[in-house]
Amino acid sequence: MSTTPQMSQLGQQQGQQFPSTSPYQQYQQQPFGQQQPMGMGGGSLEQLQQLGQQQPFQQLLQQLGQQQQPFGQQQQQDQQAQQQEQQTQQQLQQLAHAVIQQVVQQAQQQTLAAGVANGFVDIVQPLPGQPQQIFLRINNQFRILNSATPQIHQQIQEAFAFGHQVIGVWDSQSPNVLRSVRIQRV
Repeated sequence: MSTTPQMSQLGQQQGQQFPSTSPYQQYQQQPFGQQQPMGMGGGSLEQLQQLGQQQPFQQLLQQLGQQQQPFGQQQQQDQQAQQQEQQTQQQLQQLAHAVIQQVVQQAQQQTLAAGVANGFVDIVQPLPGQPQQIFLRINNQFRILNSATPQIHQQIQEAFAFGHQVIGVWDSQSPNVLRSVRIQRV
């Protein structure tokens, strides 16, 4: 089976639909002795310009021009998205900076204080729904240690029994509630 006759038939069919304007068809229609290869100077600039003026090529050029417009629009959208992302990042940085400043200010306002307890009240069995609590008397004021475990209850009882120091730590914002307890054996 030979493909050459089919190709020439295809070329003839296309020639019937469109005038013979392609360089390939012009190349085929020239007598054998007058054929010039396209890559070796067979096509001139004038021929290319003439081809560009013909309707099928004008349509291709228009399609290419239309395809370039969405690409330009895409670049614009990409730039807008990048700008929005940068603005969002700047806003997040400003927010994080403001939150950090607020936390630092609160931490500076909360000063810790400590004192040695000279007595305690241990609630062995609290009321239903109430947390385990120990009250330590520090500087003649009772301060509460909430949610104390049974081990802490036992350690505080032993510390007072053996004469060890029980040191309570609280912050200035809530001086009646102990944050921690330290037992110092002397």
